[in-house]
Amino acid sequence: MDAQRYDLKEEADGSWTVIDKETGQTAELNGERLAHLSLHLANEYLPLLKLRDTVSGLIRKPGDEGPA
Repeated sequence: MDAQRYDLKEEADGSWTVIDKETGQTAELNGERLAHLSLHLANEYLPLLKLRDTVSGLIRKPGDEGPA
């Protein structure tokens, strides 16, 4: 089983932010920062991000550089 790349962080106002543990930054999906979300919505994004990373890894060709 692979390690989880993304985690949730509770904000002072009670909202939740999805964190990319590789970068320490707020995760993004389709150019939108995943910050100040309800816990339910934040949890909904976790499998979507994992799927995006899996698909990106499958379609990359050897020697490709940079983010997908």
